[in-house]
Amino acid sequence: MKTAVCVIASVLCLAACNKGPKVDLHNASGNQVAQAVKQSGVLTSGSTIEPGLWETKATYSEINVPGLPPQYAEKMKQDMAMGRDKPSHHCIKPEDVKQPSANFFGGDKDCKFQHFTMGGGKMDVAMLCKAEGTTRTMNMSGSYTPTSYSLDMAMNASGEGQESGMSIKGHIDAHRVGECTGKED
Repeated sequence: MKTAVCVIASVLCLAACNKGPKVDLHNASGNQVAQAVKQSGVLTSGSTIEPGLWETKATYSEINVPGLPPQYAEKMKQDMAMGRDKPSHHCIKPEDVKQPSANFFGGDKDCKFQHFTMGGGKMDVAMLCKAEGTTRTMNMSGSYTPTSYSLDMAMNASGEGQESGMSIKGHIDAHRVGECTGKED
């Protein structure tokens, strides 16, 4: 789940305000998304995400892990509920915004963006990852500004792997809280 939060944070680091360039890709790699964002002008529109210290809070409305014994499922829900009160912090550096890499968008060699749409303060992303007999899909949609974002997310896993049948739905809110300290999560 921490990966999902990092993916979202990375994608949103390229936010433009409510006007300007737009990126709309289908069946694209992380490298293709990074290149399209650079070429679109989103980064040079004068309204990109503000570098600095960001705080992220994730809440989960649904957690389904088939085959997990009830006591472990309950413990997982309790742990995730406690996480609502303990936000994560991450530093977005100026160079992350100016020259994003494919990893910046959270995609790796096992993942493809089924679609990646970003512009006008809105975003909609669907990613498909296949590895070790498991297929994971992640969908995220919501809004952003240079200093905040709010997204709904859903993740499903199928196949033969350990995660097969798992599904998670939730919401992520983040905002810039100041300058980086070097002590981030």
